[in-house]
Amino acid sequence: MLQAAREEKQWSYVYTEEITKIRVRYIKALEEEQYEILPGATYVKGYLRTYAKQLGLNSDDIIALYNATAAPEPVLALEVPNSLVKIPTNWVRPAVIGGIAALAIVLVIAIAAFSRSGSKTVDPSYTPAALPSAPQAEAVTPAPSPVVPTPPTVVAATPEGLTAQLVFTQKCWIEFTIDGQPSSQAVFEAGTTKELKGTSKIELVKIGNATGLSVTLNGKALPSFKDGGKVVNNVVLNQETLKTL
Repeated sequence: MLQAAREEKQWSYVYTEEITKIRVRYIKALEEEQYEILPGATYVKGYLRTYAKQLGLNSDDIIALYNATAAPEPVLALEVPNSLVKIPTNWVRPAVIGGIAALAIVLVIAIAAFSRSGSKTVDPSYTPAALPSAPQAEAVTPAPSPVVPTPPTVVAATPEGLTAQLVFTQKCWIEFTIDGQPSSQAVFEAGTTKELKGTSKIELVKIGNATGLSVTLNGKALPSFKDGGKVVNNVVLNQETLKTL
């Protein structure tokens, strides 16, 4: 029936394999009823059902025909002996008794030997020597810490305000004003100094013989005056002047 339906559809074995996904070898075995080629009855029924559906046949009828013609698979049965095999036990009891006796003898010998080795007489007059005492640690006087000289206190320049230090190496006369206050005039001999303190501006209005004058502003030296032999006018000392030093 399978072969006739396939040939009626003019299907080759290769084309039938593509349609059913069943190998050509198994297709031929199904058509020729050589079921022993297939792995087992379960595979045979599954392939038959698939093959019949693809050919347009009634798969239940095909399976029924297979069940009626196929020989049942042999069932493997385990053979059970009619009577239990008995193992003679006559030798077991003497062997166990002999082993226990041998073990007892070995234990007795071992205990006796241990007792003889541990029964040495201890001389009661023996006094163990005293252990030497640990030597006493000598007191160690710590070395005096080196005296570190205290560095001299350095007074930093005040970030706020202005301090002008005037040092005269020659005789000079000078007119100055501080923070817009009325100006002052004075004559200074060689070797003298003058300190001017202000908040925002110190102005040296006139300096006579500026060659003999050195000026530092907040610890920073001003460059020497040009044309120091003449009168120098309007030397302004402020925060902008500090930035240029």
